[in-house]
Amino acid sequence: MNLGVPKLDELLGEIEPGSTILISTIGELGIEIVVAVLRENKEKAVVFVTPRLKKRLKNTEGIDGVIYFTLGEDFAPQELFKITHAMREVPEDRFVGIFFLQPLLVFHPPETVHRFFSELANIALERGFVLMSMVDKRLLDDKTLAIFEESATHVIDIVEIVEGFKITRGIRIKKSPHGVTGFYKLELNKEIIIGEPLG
Repeated sequence: MNLGVPKLDELLGEIEPGSTILISTIGELGIEIVVAVLRENKEKAVVFVTPRLKKRLKNTEGIDGVIYFTLGEDFAPQELFKITHAMREVPEDRFVGIFFLQPLLVFHPPETVHRFFSELANIALERGFVLMSMVDKRLLDDKTLAIFEESATHVIDIVEIVEGFKITRGIRIKKSPHGVTGFYKLELNKEIIIGEPLG
């Protein structure tokens, strides 16, 4: 599978069925990567979102055909078992599952969310689909983030450095069967541009 972002696809290599991709970011920085994955795989995707994010994604062109599971509508935040059950029941023609872990970290301790994430990764491996999750690293300490990263087959790390009025964004592959990379300049406008190596 490819993500639909050429330079990122080059850095990650082919993503095998059963893989788990963790995007470690700040807030929703990098949601454009998720949108690119949805565009590339719209007829095969299942997305776990908040109502606000569902509305935002439904207004995005080119991602119709996606199945939405909505926190607060389809599931209560405390019903993690229902979410894992629903993932086991996803139709066989679906290939990509995308989860935003931030809302769960508001309701549950990080250890509980990690167990949930590990269970989703196991379901992805059993079912042979690709799981992509996004987590705001500001909600986790370094040790807990490392535990999440250990449960993933691929880790995409997005950083933002502010110096005065200058903002520099970077992206790197922190973990992948194809190896790791240094940081590359990341520009997020109407498209995702991964530029030259930083530093």
